Amino acid sequence: MGASEQIRLSSSAKTNVGQVRDNNEDSVRLWGRSEFALAVVADGMGGAVAGEEASRLAVEAVEHALVNETYVNRETLESLTDEFIASKMQEAIRTANGSIVVRAAQQPELRGMGTTVTLAFVRGTRGIVAHVGDSRAYLVENRARRITQITADHSFVEALVAAGHLTHEQAEEHPMKNVLYRALGQGDDVDVDVYEVNFDINDRLVLCSDGLTRHVRAPEIGDLVLRNDAPADACGALINLANERGGEDNVSVIVIKVETSADADTTEVSTVEMKPVILRDEETMRLKDRQFIELPIAADDAEETLRPTPLDDPDHHTGL
Repeated sequence: MGASEQIRLSSSAKTNVGQVRDNNEDSVRLWGRSEFALAVVADGMGGAVAGEEASRLAVEAVEHALVNETYVNRETLESLTDEFIASKMQEAIRTANGSIVVRAAQQPELRGMGTTVTLAFVRGTRGIVAHVGDSRAYLVENRARRITQITADHSFVEALVAAGHLTHEQAEEHPMKNVLYRALGQGDDVDVDVYEVNFDINDRLVLCSDGLTRHVRAPEIGDLVLRNDAPADACGALINLANERGGEDNVSVIVIKVETSADADTTEVSTVEMKPVILRDEETMRLKDRQFIELPIAADDAEETLRPTPLDDPDHHTGL
Protein backbone atom coordinates (compact mmCIF):
# COMPACT_ATOMS: atom_id res chain seq x y z
CA MET A 1 0.00 0.00 0.00
CA GLY A 2 1.45 3.32 -1.09
CA ALA A 3 2.07 6.17 1.28
CA SER A 4 -0.88 8.12 -0.16
CA GLU A 5 -3.32 5.21 0.14
CA GLN A 6 -5.47 4.72 3.20
CA ILE A 7 -7.57 1.83 4.39
CA ARG A 8 -11.23 2.60 3.93
CA LEU A 9 -14.39 0.60 4.47
CA SER A 10 -17.40 0.23 2.19
CA SER A 11 -20.52 -1.47 3.49
CA SER A 12 -24.17 -2.18 2.87
CA ALA A 13 -27.11 -3.67 4.79
CA LYS A 14 -30.33 -5.10 3.37
CA THR A 15 -33.28 -7.01 4.79
CA ASN A 16 -36.17 -8.78 3.07
CA VAL A 17 -39.37 -10.40 4.32
CA GLY A 18 -38.80 -13.51 2.19
CA GLN A 19 -41.36 -15.49 0.20
CA VAL A 20 -43.43 -17.08 2.98
CA ARG A 21 -43.68 -14.74 5.99
CA ASP A 22 -46.08 -11.81 6.12
CA ASN A 23 -43.92 -9.74 8.45
CA ASN A 24 -40.21 -9.16 9.02
CA GLU A 25 -38.98 -10.08 12.50
CA ASP A 26 -35.36 -9.25 11.61
CA SER A 27 -33.85 -5.92 12.60
CA VAL A 28 -30.62 -4.74 10.97
CA ARG A 29 -28.67 -1.56 11.40
CA LEU A 30 -25.42 -0.24 9.97
CA TRP A 31 -23.50 2.83 11.08
CA GLY A 32 -20.29 3.72 9.36
CA ARG A 33 -17.75 6.12 8.00
CA SER A 34 -14.79 5.42 5.78
CA GLU A 35 -12.63 4.50 8.78
CA PHE A 36 -15.03 2.33 10.79
CA ALA A 37 -18.28 0.37 10.61
CA LEU A 38 -20.64 -0.84 13.32
CA ALA A 39 -23.23 -3.39 12.21
CA VAL A 40 -25.87 -5.54 13.90
CA VAL A 41 -28.24 -8.29 12.77
CA ALA A 42 -30.99 -9.40 15.17
CA ASP A 43 -33.44 -12.19 14.28
CA GLY A 44 -36.52 -12.01 16.50
CA MET A 45 -38.46 -15.01 17.78
CA GLY A 46 -41.82 -15.52 19.45
CA GLY A 47 -44.32 -14.64 16.76
CA ALA A 48 -44.93 -11.59 14.63
CA VAL A 49 -45.31 -8.81 17.18
CA ALA A 50 -43.08 -10.39 19.83
CA GLY A 51 -40.23 -11.22 17.47
CA GLU A 52 -40.25 -7.78 15.91
CA GLU A 53 -40.23 -6.15 19.34
CA ALA A 54 -37.37 -8.28 20.66
CA SER A 55 -35.10 -7.59 17.69
CA ARG A 56 -35.97 -3.89 17.78
CA LEU A 57 -35.05 -3.67 21.46
CA ALA A 58 -31.71 -5.35 20.73
CA VAL A 59 -30.83 -2.86 18.00
CA GLU A 60 -31.93 0.08 20.13
CA ALA A 61 -29.69 -1.07 23.01
CA VAL A 62 -26.71 -1.25 20.65
CA GLU A 63 -27.42 2.21 19.30
CA HIS A 64 -27.79 3.70 22.78
CA ALA A 65 -24.59 2.12 24.11
CA LEU A 66 -22.28 2.58 21.13
CA VAL A 67 -23.58 5.19 18.72
CA ASN A 68 -23.06 8.53 20.39
CA GLU A 69 -20.59 11.38 20.31
CA THR A 70 -18.48 9.85 23.07
CA TYR A 71 -17.31 6.96 20.94
CA VAL A 72 -18.19 7.65 17.33
CA ASN A 73 -15.48 10.06 16.28
CA ARG A 74 -12.05 9.44 14.83
CA GLU A 75 -9.98 10.83 17.70
CA THR A 76 -11.76 8.78 20.35
CA LEU A 77 -11.82 5.60 18.29
CA GLU A 78 -8.07 5.77 17.69
CA SER A 79 -7.47 5.87 21.44
CA LEU A 80 -9.80 3.04 22.51
CA THR A 81 -8.41 -0.45 23.00
CA ASP A 82 -10.02 -3.52 21.48
CA GLU A 83 -10.76 -4.78 24.98
CA PHE A 84 -12.69 -1.63 25.87
CA ILE A 85 -14.73 -1.77 22.68
CA ALA A 86 -15.43 -5.47 23.21
CA SER A 87 -16.61 -4.79 26.76
CA LYS A 88 -18.99 -2.07 25.52
CA MET A 89 -20.38 -4.45 22.90
CA GLN A 90 -20.99 -7.13 25.53
CA GLU A 91 -22.57 -4.56 27.81
CA ALA A 92 -24.92 -3.43 25.04
CA ILE A 93 -26.07 -6.98 24.36
CA ARG A 94 -26.62 -7.73 28.05
CA THR A 95 -28.60 -4.51 28.38
CA ALA A 96 -30.73 -5.59 25.42
CA ASN A 97 -31.33 -8.94 27.10
CA GLY A 98 -32.52 -7.21 30.27
CA SER A 99 -34.83 -4.93 28.31
CA ILE A 100 -36.42 -7.89 26.53
CA VAL A 101 -36.93 -9.84 29.77
CA VAL A 102 -38.55 -6.84 31.47
CA ARG A 103 -40.80 -6.04 28.50
CA ALA A 104 -42.00 -9.65 28.25
CA ALA A 105 -42.83 -9.68 31.97
CA GLN A 106 -44.80 -6.44 31.63
CA GLN A 107 -46.81 -7.45 28.57
CA PRO A 108 -48.30 -10.99 28.60
CA GLU A 109 -48.76 -11.01 24.83
CA LEU A 110 -44.98 -10.72 24.44
CA ARG A 111 -44.02 -13.57 26.78
CA GLY A 112 -41.62 -16.00 25.19
CA MET A 113 -40.14 -13.42 22.86
CA GLY A 114 -36.42 -13.45 22.17
CA THR A 115 -33.85 -12.63 19.55
CA THR A 116 -30.44 -13.51 18.26
CA VAL A 117 -27.85 -10.77 17.92
CA THR A 118 -24.63 -10.64 15.95
CA LEU A 119 -22.76 -7.36 16.37
CA ALA A 120 -19.57 -6.33 14.60
CA PHE A 121 -17.23 -3.38 14.87
CA VAL A 122 -14.59 -2.97 12.14
CA ARG A 123 -11.77 -0.44 12.37
CA GLY A 124 -9.22 -0.55 9.58
CA THR A 125 -8.03 -4.13 9.20
CA ARG A 126 -9.24 -5.25 12.63
CA GLY A 127 -12.69 -6.34 13.68
CA ILE A 128 -14.52 -7.45 16.81
CA VAL A 129 -17.62 -9.65 16.69
CA ALA A 130 -20.02 -10.21 19.62
CA HIS A 131 -22.58 -12.96 19.22
CA VAL A 132 -25.58 -14.73 20.77
CA GLY A 133 -27.79 -17.18 18.86
CA ASP A 134 -27.51 -18.47 15.30
CA SER A 135 -27.26 -15.36 13.15
CA ARG A 136 -23.78 -15.75 11.73
CA ALA A 137 -20.62 -13.83 10.94
CA TYR A 138 -18.32 -15.00 8.15
CA LEU A 139 -14.87 -13.89 7.06
CA VAL A 140 -14.46 -14.04 3.27
CA GLU A 141 -10.81 -13.91 2.19
CA ASN A 142 -10.26 -12.49 -1.27
CA ARG A 143 -6.77 -13.80 -1.96
CA ALA A 144 -7.32 -17.33 -0.65
CA ARG A 145 -10.92 -17.57 -1.94
CA ARG A 146 -11.89 -18.96 1.41
CA ILE A 147 -14.81 -18.48 3.76
CA THR A 148 -14.67 -19.15 7.49
CA GLN A 149 -17.58 -19.10 9.89
CA ILE A 150 -16.42 -16.93 12.78
CA THR A 151 -19.36 -17.52 15.10
CA ALA A 152 -20.59 -20.84 16.48
CA ASP A 153 -24.36 -21.36 16.44
CA HIS A 154 -25.90 -21.59 19.89
CA SER A 155 -28.27 -24.36 18.82
CA PHE A 156 -28.86 -27.81 20.28
CA VAL A 157 -28.06 -29.46 16.96
CA GLU A 158 -24.77 -27.58 16.62
CA ALA A 159 -23.84 -28.73 20.12
CA LEU A 160 -24.49 -32.32 19.04
CA VAL A 161 -22.27 -31.80 15.99
CA ALA A 162 -19.49 -30.35 18.14
CA ALA A 163 -19.74 -33.36 20.47
CA GLY A 164 -19.48 -35.76 17.53
CA HIS A 165 -23.01 -37.13 17.84
CA LEU A 166 -24.20 -35.74 14.50
CA THR A 167 -22.54 -35.00 11.19
CA HIS A 168 -23.03 -31.63 9.47
CA GLU A 169 -25.15 -33.43 6.87
CA GLN A 170 -27.40 -34.93 9.55
CA ALA A 171 -27.66 -31.59 11.27
CA GLU A 172 -29.05 -29.99 8.11
CA GLU A 173 -32.02 -32.37 8.18
CA HIS A 174 -32.54 -32.48 11.95
CA PRO A 175 -36.04 -31.34 13.08
CA MET A 176 -34.52 -29.30 15.95
CA LYS A 177 -31.87 -27.53 13.88
CA ASN A 178 -33.37 -24.10 14.63
CA VAL A 179 -33.91 -24.63 18.37
CA LEU A 180 -31.52 -22.42 20.35
CA TYR A 181 -30.07 -23.05 23.78
CA ARG A 182 -28.87 -19.44 24.02
CA ALA A 183 -30.67 -16.30 22.88
CA LEU A 184 -31.63 -12.92 24.27
CA GLY A 185 -34.76 -13.05 26.40
CA GLN A 186 -34.28 -16.54 27.86
CA GLY A 187 -33.10 -15.43 31.30
CA ASP A 188 -31.88 -12.56 33.43
CA ASP A 189 -28.30 -12.96 32.20
CA VAL A 190 -26.73 -14.10 28.96
CA ASP A 191 -23.24 -15.19 27.94
CA VAL A 192 -21.86 -13.26 24.97
CA ASP A 193 -19.18 -14.76 22.73
CA VAL A 194 -16.60 -12.25 21.50
CA TYR A 195 -14.07 -12.76 18.70
CA GLU A 196 -11.27 -10.79 17.10
CA VAL A 197 -10.84 -10.87 13.31
CA ASN A 198 -7.96 -9.60 11.17
CA PHE A 199 -8.51 -8.59 7.54
CA ASP A 200 -6.39 -8.18 4.44
CA ILE A 201 -7.27 -5.68 1.72
CA ASN A 202 -10.40 -6.73 -0.23
CA ASP A 203 -11.52 -9.19 2.45
CA ARG A 204 -15.16 -9.02 3.52
CA LEU A 205 -17.08 -9.52 6.71
CA VAL A 206 -20.60 -10.92 6.23
CA LEU A 207 -23.31 -10.84 8.90
CA CYS A 208 -26.58 -12.65 8.19
CA SER A 209 -29.73 -14.07 9.73
CA ASP A 210 -30.51 -17.77 9.37
CA GLY A 211 -33.00 -16.92 6.63
CA LEU A 212 -29.94 -16.77 4.38
CA THR A 213 -28.06 -19.83 5.65
CA ARG A 214 -31.22 -21.95 5.52
CA HIS A 215 -31.00 -21.78 1.71
CA VAL A 216 -27.45 -20.70 0.81
CA ARG A 217 -24.38 -22.66 1.85
CA ALA A 218 -21.20 -21.02 3.10
CA PRO A 219 -19.16 -21.61 -0.11
CA GLU A 220 -21.95 -20.04 -2.13
CA ILE A 221 -22.00 -17.03 0.18
CA GLY A 222 -18.26 -16.59 -0.30
CA ASP A 223 -18.48 -16.96 -4.06
CA LEU A 224 -21.31 -14.46 -4.49
CA VAL A 225 -19.65 -11.91 -2.22
CA LEU A 226 -16.42 -12.05 -4.21
CA ARG A 227 -18.18 -12.00 -7.58
CA ASN A 228 -20.17 -8.90 -6.61
CA ASP A 229 -17.54 -6.29 -5.84
CA ALA A 230 -19.85 -3.66 -4.35
CA PRO A 231 -21.27 -4.64 -0.92
CA ALA A 232 -24.76 -3.49 -1.97
CA ASP A 233 -24.65 -5.80 -4.99
CA ALA A 234 -23.40 -8.68 -2.85
CA CYS A 235 -26.23 -8.22 -0.33
CA GLY A 236 -28.76 -8.14 -3.15
CA ALA A 237 -27.39 -11.25 -4.84
CA LEU A 238 -27.48 -13.24 -1.60
CA ILE A 239 -31.06 -12.22 -0.80
CA ASN A 240 -32.17 -12.95 -4.35
CA LEU A 241 -30.69 -16.46 -4.21
CA ALA A 242 -32.31 -17.23 -0.84
CA ASN A 243 -35.66 -16.10 -2.20
CA GLU A 244 -35.22 -18.03 -5.43
CA ARG A 245 -34.73 -21.18 -3.32
CA GLY A 246 -37.89 -20.67 -1.33
CA GLY A 247 -37.35 -17.70 0.98
CA GLU A 248 -38.88 -19.57 3.92
CA ASP A 249 -37.76 -16.96 6.45
CA ASN A 250 -36.87 -13.29 6.62
CA VAL A 251 -33.44 -12.68 5.08
CA SER A 252 -30.98 -10.06 6.33
CA VAL A 253 -27.42 -9.49 5.15
CA ILE A 254 -24.66 -6.98 5.91
CA VAL A 255 -21.41 -6.92 3.95
CA ILE A 256 -18.39 -4.85 5.02
CA LYS A 257 -15.43 -4.65 2.64
CA VAL A 258 -11.90 -3.52 3.51
CA GLU A 259 -10.48 -1.42 0.69
CA THR A 260 -7.95 1.27 -0.10
CA SER A 261 -8.44 4.69 -1.73
CA ALA A 262 -11.19 7.30 -1.42
CA ASP A 263 -13.65 5.55 -3.71
CA ALA A 264 -14.42 3.09 -0.91
CA ASP A 265 -16.01 5.84 1.19
CA THR A 266 -19.59 4.65 0.94
CA THR A 267 -22.14 3.16 3.28
CA GLU A 268 -25.53 2.15 2.00
CA VAL A 269 -28.37 1.06 4.26
CA SER A 270 -31.52 -0.28 2.68
CA THR A 271 -34.68 -1.98 3.90
CA VAL A 272 -36.39 -1.94 0.50
CA GLU A 273 -38.09 -5.22 -0.34
CA MET A 274 -36.28 -6.98 -3.16
CA LYS A 275 -37.90 -9.21 -5.77
CA PRO A 276 -36.19 -12.56 -6.36
CA VAL A 277 -34.63 -13.19 -9.75
CA ILE A 278 -34.50 -16.40 -11.72
CA LEU A 279 -30.92 -17.63 -11.86
CA ARG A 280 -29.71 -19.65 -14.81
CA ASP A 281 -27.97 -22.92 -14.01
CA GLU A 282 -24.57 -21.56 -14.92
CA GLU A 283 -25.07 -18.64 -12.51
CA THR A 284 -25.89 -20.85 -9.54
CA MET A 285 -22.75 -21.88 -7.73
CA ARG A 286 -22.17 -25.60 -7.29
CA LEU A 287 -19.55 -26.56 -4.76
CA LYS A 288 -18.15 -29.36 -6.92
CA ASP A 289 -17.48 -26.92 -9.75
CA ARG A 290 -15.68 -24.31 -7.65
CA GLN A 291 -12.31 -24.00 -6.02
CA PHE A 292 -13.83 -22.29 -3.01
CA ILE A 293 -12.79 -23.69 0.34
CA GLU A 294 -15.35 -23.89 3.13
CA LEU A 295 -14.28 -23.76 6.78
CA PRO A 296 -17.61 -23.68 8.65
CA ILE A 297 -15.95 -24.08 12.04
CA ALA A 298 -15.86 -22.32 15.36
CA ALA A 299 -13.35 -19.50 15.36
CA ASP A 300 -11.17 -20.89 18.13
CA ASP A 301 -10.67 -24.10 16.14
CA ALA A 302 -9.49 -22.40 12.95
CA GLU A 303 -6.07 -22.98 11.50
CA GLU A 304 -3.25 -20.75 12.71
CA THR A 305 -3.33 -18.55 9.62
CA LEU A 306 -6.93 -17.61 10.28
CA ARG A 307 -7.70 -17.38 13.97
CA PRO A 308 -10.40 -14.98 15.17
CA THR A 309 -9.41 -15.11 18.83
CA PRO A 310 -11.91 -14.86 21.71
CA LEU A 311 -10.93 -11.64 23.47
CA ASP A 312 -11.65 -13.13 26.90
CA ASP A 313 -8.90 -15.71 26.42
CA PRO A 314 -6.49 -15.16 29.36
CA ASP A 315 -3.54 -15.83 27.07
CA HIS A 316 -4.62 -13.18 24.57
CA HIS A 317 -3.36 -9.62 24.92
CA THR A 318 -3.98 -6.98 22.32
CA GLY A 319 -4.44 -3.27 21.94
CA LEU A 320 -4.40 -0.65 19.27
